[in-house]
Amino acid sequence: MVKVSAEAIKVYGARTIYQYLSDMQSEVEGVMTSDDIEYVHRMRVATRRLRSAFVIFRDTIPKKDYKSYSKDIRAVTKALGAARDLDVQINLIEKLLPEYTDARLSPGIRRLQLRLKQQREAAQTQVVHSMKILESDETLRNIARWAAPWLEKAESIYLYSPALFELAFTAIKNRLQEMMAFDEVVRDPENVSELHAMRISAKRLRYTMETFESLYGDQIKPFINQTKKLQDLLGSIHDADVWMQMIPQFVNEEEQRMMTYFGHSRPLRRLLPGLRAFAEDRKKVREQDYASFIQEWDKTQKTGLWDKLETLINAPLNIAEAIKLLQKMDQAEAEDHGDSD
Repeated sequence: MVKVSAEAIKVYGARTIYQYLSDMQSEVEGVMTSDDIEYVHRMRVATRRLRSAFVIFRDTIPKKDYKSYSKDIRAVTKALGAARDLDVQINLIEKLLPEYTDARLSPGIRRLQLRLKQQREAAQTQVVHSMKILESDETLRNIARWAAPWLEKAESIYLYSPALFELAFTAIKNRLQEMMAFDEVVRDPENVSELHAMRISAKRLRYTMETFESLYGDQIKPFINQTKKLQDLLGSIHDADVWMQMIPQFVNEEEQRMMTYFGHSRPLRRLLPGLRAFAEDRKKVREQDYASFIQEWDKTQKTGLWDKLETLINAPLNIAEAIKLLQKMDQAEAEDHGDSD
């Protein structure tokens, strides 16, 4: 009979955290130089996965270290988030520029592009600052040192233990319930904050499932893929909401800038047609994405997708009970042999 131990949680947690740590480390140089927006994107995802794993396995990390690690990683995630959002916005404008070549529309879009690029340069300063703090605190090295002893035990510990499956079940079930709680409120397209909150909840569910992907294998992939699809649609809706909120604010800022430099805001008239056209385009895209989201969300309900996920994560717990029963039988048999001697 294999040794079933709660240490499996510590080994599995260390292995998962170390993998996400390695993913972060491989992107550090690219993030610092900012030569390609994908460096920031990949590292941002790695930091989010790492933070998710920290929450799941927090009981395996010394409390003081957990707070220190979490603080530094959160700061990096925040800085990368601001930079990534600007990268996405700039990339979208560059992609749509051919649609705004008309002399009436071009000035507004070009001015918006200019301001976003200026903001991105400023955001890079904060990215570099957060990365330097991460390095000076030796956060990544310290996390690796914490993980090392548990990684060394990986060969001697049976990972697929009842304790680990129970943790996986609890973590995934909690995240699923959190997401399902938004079912009613997101059916109103005007509930902007609720739709954004559901996006965050779907992201957390996805990262939690990915953390335990090696436990469930290919069986959990359809649930991860569908959750990502919902997350992406909700993300696109949120992006459109940000644009529609940002454009009026941008117009006000440009007007104030003109009043400061020229004493009047007459040049603003050249910018308005393009900005209004762009805002209207984002509104249409949002309507399309919202319709697609509701269709996908309803499909998961009609096909019983989430019930199937619960069945999947619950099944190993029954196996775990069987293992416990066999252990008791083995113990009873050993005691019987001891008595006969």
